[in-house]
Amino acid sequence: MNLKAAARHATALWTLVACTASSPPATSQSGMSSTTPSSSDTGPTTDSGPVPTSTPDDCIDVDGEVALDPYGGDLRVSLEATGWFRVEPLCDRWWFVTPEGHPMWSAGVNTATPWGSAAKTTGEYAYHDTVEAVYGSDDAWADAAAARLRSWGFNTAGSWSDADLLGARMPFAVNLRLSGGDWETGDVADWFDPAWEETVTASAQAAAAAHGENPRLIGWFIDNEIRWGPDWRGLDTLLQLYLSTGPETPGKQAAVDLLLSELGSVSDVNVALETDYADREAMLSDTGDWDPLNRAGTETAAKLTTAFLEMAAEQYFSTTTSAIRAVDPDHLILGNREVSVMTRSEVWAVQATHVDVFSANNYVFVDGVAEAALGISGGLDPADGFAALHTDIDLPILITEFGFRAADAGLANSWPPIYPTFDTQTDRAAAFAAYSRQYQAVPWIVGHHWFQWVDQPADGRFDGEDNNWGLVSEADAPYETVTTEMTAVHAEIHGLLRQPR
Repeated sequence: MNLKAAARHATALWTLVACTASSPPATSQSGMSSTTPSSSDTGPTTDSGPVPTSTPDDCIDVDGEVALDPYGGDLRVSLEATGWFRVEPLCDRWWFVTPEGHPMWSAGVNTATPWGSAAKTTGEYAYHDTVEAVYGSDDAWADAAAARLRSWGFNTAGSWSDADLLGARMPFAVNLRLSGGDWETGDVADWFDPAWEETVTASAQAAAAAHGENPRLIGWFIDNEIRWGPDWRGLDTLLQLYLSTGPETPGKQAAVDLLLSELGSVSDVNVALETDYADREAMLSDTGDWDPLNRAGTETAAKLTTAFLEMAAEQYFSTTTSAIRAVDPDHLILGNREVSVMTRSEVWAVQATHVDVFSANNYVFVDGVAEAALGISGGLDPADGFAALHTDIDLPILITEFGFRAADAGLANSWPPIYPTFDTQTDRAAAFAAYSRQYQAVPWIVGHHWFQWVDQPADGRFDGEDNNWGLVSEADAPYETVTTEMTAVHAEIHGLLRQPR
């Protein structure tokens, strides 16, 4: 990294208060997280919305005692049973529909595994030591964990959960991690390289062979919080990142050809960017930082940045989703787990033509962080229940990561410092209740997934995170104040269900 690029990286990092985020164990690609919803957000009313099976005036509340099918669907309403999960608008809101044909709102938990996180200093898995002492086997833990989750109103094992163990016991979703990039450094794979496409195909085939016949599989996440441009990992645009690679890379060639296509000729490039390239080969040989294409630059730079972002997003989503559907046409494609405050509208628009559900990691931040993130990235503001996204695109949205932490658990909660730390578990439970009710009221939200099953180690995991995110401690003791509140709030979801008169 040259000095200018290093400076841009440092600026982005510290502007976001060094915002690495809540992410999976060191064995997985991890995940920064996102957003600050308004405390008054109860779901906007917009002119565009799900196309219901009946208009709201033709719909009535569903009465009777709640009973669930084996997948967590509400038996009081019966729709077509296809044998697989799908999404469908019913009356005035979107729902998942279980394989048996009953509406379900996905209440999930991330990283539900019998391992927890390895301590940074020792490499030990304290939670797994507890599991062995308490349960004797991972299978016995899975039986207990699934029963606990159901008793607390959860019905989904979310991203990075043990798909083999919990996928035999409850609905689940799998993160395929197809982007090929490095979450921590922000390095981006060459999505125009045939070798990357071959890797995507092989990974999709392996995942389908392992889980594609399981009706409990809700669907596939393509990846998690990939870098679409300026974010906490650096201020370079995606176009700059591709242009800084070597002349032989397919992505560099695609980026140079886009400049020529948009601007007209090498001479036109020189005029627009104040450069002095002799020919296309000279452009390909330039592996610098391409400063004139900084997102905050000229109108021409912004136009080129957007054009390449759209082209790269199309390459990424068309390749990954085609590979998935070729080996598994039955299950849902749940999109990327995008950073809600750092994903531009162009990415959402391209993605919409390829996926069944939008997924967004959507945290509450301390004051100023969300605004800084939006300012750096140019992302689409997720305020008011993602109203801006919903207004333009009618797809259901799944919140795939959020959580709250409290000081009384005895953990430092020191990294990252971008999230609020509440004083007590009572406060933490209240924050969950407010957040959940806020998004349950939004008719295009089809679920939320809590981060995470178990607390992080007291001395930090691989990247230093040392937070009270867990439903249980590393001693496997549940935070009963929190789980009791979750049970009550999750029960309210059934009151959202309506059916044609």
